[in-house]
Amino acid sequence: MEKGKTDLRVIRTRKAIREAFCAMIMEMDYPDITVKELTRRAMINRNTFYLHYDSIDALLRELQDEIAGEFMEKQVSYTKMSDIRRMIQVFFAYMATQSPLQDRLLCSGSYQFFYDRVNQQVMGHRKLMNRGAFGMDEASENIIFAYYGSITAILYRQWVADGKKLSLEEVTALATKLICDGMSSVVKY
Repeated sequence: MEKGKTDLRVIRTRKAIREAFCAMIMEMDYPDITVKELTRRAMINRNTFYLHYDSIDALLRELQDEIAGEFMEKQVSYTKMSDIRRMIQVFFAYMATQSPLQDRLLCSGSYQFFYDRVNQQVMGHRKLMNRGAFGMDEASENIIFAYYGSITAILYRQWVADGKKLSLEEVTALATKLICDGMSSVVKY
């Protein structure tokens, strides 16, 4: 019975830490987030924080792993252009349903390093799972994965920066055309 109480306290404490941390991310740049302010907002002491996390970075890594994990769970193939077109649609549709917190973490300049780590994690997984999909040597495939991973995210981040003025369907169609067909598909000579 005592174990149940302890587990519930741990759950509540981790939830308080997480909520305070997420609120701080929405309000400030990452270098401005401190354990002192986090513990004040979560209404816990520093020792309690350190029982659960080694550092603020460890807490951020937890968020990174969750976000990357959600992308990596999606089984995709890269063997045909239709697979890549579908993945772009899946990416934009998924991202359009995410919280403002994810947009901040993946689109804000002060969290660029966070996006870079998520992208490396996801694209590293994609390379492992889809090695040989393009029938090219490893170095060539690495360039293709780097292009796909970075360009898709850059286009999404620009859409967010513009206040999502294009509809989801419009931005997905434009992104798909740009990524799969290149600029010559949308820019006249």
